[in-house]
Amino acid sequence: MKHSLNRIIQRTAAKCHLYNDRPGVNFILAFRLGQLIVRKAGRPLAAAGLIFILTSARVPEVHAQQPIAIYVKSAIAHGLHWLTAHQKTNGTFPCNANDRPAVTSLAVMAFLARGYTPGTGPHHTVIDQGINWVLNHQLPNGYITVPGGTMYDQGISTVMLSEAYGVANPTLRKRIGKVLSKAVGLILAAQKNTRGTFAGGWRYQPSAADADISCTGWQLMALRGAADCGAAIPEEAIKNGIAFVVRDANVNGGFAYQPGGPPGRARTGTGILALELMGQRNSPQAIAGGDFLLNHPLSPKENFYFYAVYYCSQAANQLGGKYYRQIYRPIRHELIQLQNADGSWTPTDGIEQQGSKAYATAMAILALCVPYHYLPLYQR
Repeated sequence: MKHSLNRIIQRTAAKCHLYNDRPGVNFILAFRLGQLIVRKAGRPLAAAGLIFILTSARVPEVHAQQPIAIYVKSAIAHGLHWLTAHQKTNGTFPCNANDRPAVTSLAVMAFLARGYTPGTGPHHTVIDQGINWVLNHQLPNGYITVPGGTMYDQGISTVMLSEAYGVANPTLRKRIGKVLSKAVGLILAAQKNTRGTFAGGWRYQPSAADADISCTGWQLMALRGAADCGAAIPEEAIKNGIAFVVRDANVNGGFAYQPGGPPGRARTGTGILALELMGQRNSPQAIAGGDFLLNHPLSPKENFYFYAVYYCSQAANQLGGKYYRQIYRPIRHELIQLQNADGSWTPTDGIEQQGSKAYATAMAILALCVPYHYLPLYQR
């Protein structure tokens, strides 16, 4: 039965090709706490369990909330052209040396978000080189990083690899699966080190005893993405992660960087998205966070603007309705206005400048590509 299901999944996926000009998806993943419903190509990750519940061989489609304007498509294409022109021969993109895994992974995700795939089609060389560089920078303990790197590298790289897994050819998928399996192991082990009010979260290094919502958001998305690929994620890890995010919720709306702190826009987008993707749909904390963002619009002059652009766009998409209309659309308009003539975006915040234009451009494209719904992780 298991082999028969695998064949059905693979045949279904073989009929699909991600890149087209119509908003939609090829793979619909449904994640439930303690259970994974699989409608995606690929075998389960090495050394990871998988529950097969194939409800239909037909691949459904999710439509964007509105048609995607030509000028938005043009801005995305222009940004991807800039990234292509500035990729280094080793597969990375210009940024601080210790940020290379994260920035490279974000750039690859920008291409995946527009529907391009590894191995074939337009831009596949850029994607392949980026993926291969990330795959080659995992330490024996599962940590995807470079000297001076952090768990941001780990979480972001794991998210990217999980999104590439389902559209990779069998050879590349096998390589990704092995790296994902070890990466998830490190993330789960690091979570057990956090204590007290920080329990269930993650911080800059795997050995940290405290946690923050920013690092935690990426690790939770990484676990969700790996689960979509077939990894058996302990229910306790998800529950503990959710509990930490809820402790970051402010009583007056929004989410703090750490429990008890003031709310901020970037961290609020993170909190909303984490809860929504972990199955806490329309929770009181997420709705209050959405209201906070309605009452505190983003400004290009604020710190961590591009980080906020990415998270708030995804959060608005998950909440839908007025949150999508009143949060996402102004962000989209502002990003179009901020794009440089060469197709890039320029970060102005001191910390974001470490990631350089490659980081800002990737984040802006990921935000603009929200209506395409190509990345399974972010589908509603």
